[in-house]
Amino acid sequence: MRRLALVISFGLLIVALGAAAASAARPTHILKETFSDSFSAPAGTLCDFNFSQSFTIVDTGVFFDDDSFVISETAYVTNTNVDTGFTLTEVVHNTLHLDTSKGTFKQAGLFVQLRDASGKLVVVQAGQLLRDAETGELLKVTPAVNPDFADFICPALGGEPAI
Repeated sequence: MRRLALVISFGLLIVALGAAAASAARPTHILKETFSDSFSAPAGTLCDFNFSQSFTIVDTGVFFDDDSFVISETAYVTNTNVDTGFTLTEVVHNTLHLDTSKGTFKQAGLFVQLRDASGKLVVVQAGQLLRDAETGELLKVTPAVNPDFADFICPALGGEPAI
């Protein structure tokens, strides 16, 4: 299961891919948006415990007339093991880039920076993910990034991945 933020980012990708491509890449739209949501996964679906995540995402981006875009994103996230009440928070910064000329979608930056209640750093992941823009196939992952959300979030919150 992928991070919910990635799901939201891919939603933006699908919208961008739906429009017809133009010949020149000139800025056509500036995005400034803040949104909040939450996500829950019952025990056995993501982790072996009930999981909850709430987040606020701040996006600033530029869309181009060739349907490509660059978005700078800051996410404020709270991850909770609902069964124990143990919570890890994070503030992460990354950039999303759809390059229609190459057919790629790149996400680069600080992906994970989990901290406990005392502020102690528990897990950090930074680097780059590169995907095929049409299929979503993972083309490149830098060594310090684990794209499998359950593999790192469940142990960090005191459990095991369910999947």
